[in-house]
Amino acid sequence: MEFALNFVKSNIGIDSLALLSSPFLLVTLGSYGHKRNYQIAAEEAQRLRQWVLVANAKGRYSRGSSETLLDQDLATVQQGGGANELIDRLRLQVGRLDIAPEELEGRNQRSALFKTMFLAFRAAGAKDWYSNLAIALTHKGAQHRLQFHHIFPKAVLKGSYAARDADDIANLAFIGGKTNRQISDKAPIQYIPATIEKSGAVAFESQCIPTDPALLKTESYKSFLVERRKAVSARLNEFLGVGLP
Repeated sequence: MEFALNFVKSNIGIDSLALLSSPFLLVTLGSYGHKRNYQIAAEEAQRLRQWVLVANAKGRYSRGSSETLLDQDLATVQQGGGANELIDRLRLQVGRLDIAPEELEGRNQRSALFKTMFLAFRAAGAKDWYSNLAIALTHKGAQHRLQFHHIFPKAVLKGSYAARDADDIANLAFIGGKTNRQISDKAPIQYIPATIEKSGAVAFESQCIPTDPALLKTESYKSFLVERRKAVSARLNEFLGVGLP
C-alpha cells in the first residue's frame, strides 16, 4: 500500500484520496507492485499510470459489484498480467477508453469525471482567476482554499433552467474561496470579459471555458455547455493519453 500511495502521488499527481473514485484502485496497484517485487520498467510504469487514470475517470469499481471487479483485477495481476492486460479488461467493461463529449452530459460534481477534470486542468497550469495561485487542494486559508464555482451562477439561471442543469460539470470551474465570493452572482458576460481585459484569457483557456461573448449570455447557456463539453473532453483525452477512434 505504501508503493500504491507513493505511485499515485509521485507518478500521477493524485495527492489526495479525495481525487480517487475508489480506494480499490490502491489495492490493485499495491498488489501489482508487490507481485513484481517493486521492479517496474519505465514503459510499464507509464502504462500503469494510464490504467489508473482511465480506471479512475471511468469509475472502474463503481460499475456493478465492486468486489467482483476487484477480484478480476487481482487475479489478472497474480496470474502475471501486466498493465496492458488491466487496460484490456477495463476496455471490455467500458467499451472505449476515451471520453466523448456526451459522456459529460448530465454529470455533476459527484462524478468521477469531475475529479479527472481537476487533475487535467491542474496539469495544464490552471490558476485562480484573481490571485493567480495554481489550483490545489492544499492551500491554506479560507480565501485561497479551493472551491468549485458555477460559471453561470445558479441565481442567474434560476427561472430559465432546471436546477440540475446549473450543476452540470460543464458549468463548474475551480477557483479560490475569495475569488468565488467576489464573483458572487455576477453573470459570466459581466465578469469574464472584465477579467480577460485585465489578466488575459489564459486563466479561462486552462479550464476549457469558452470566452466568446455570444456564449456568455444566459439565453446561450445550453450552447455554452455543448462547446465546453467538447473542449473538456479533448483536454481529458490528451491528459489520459487516449484518442478518439
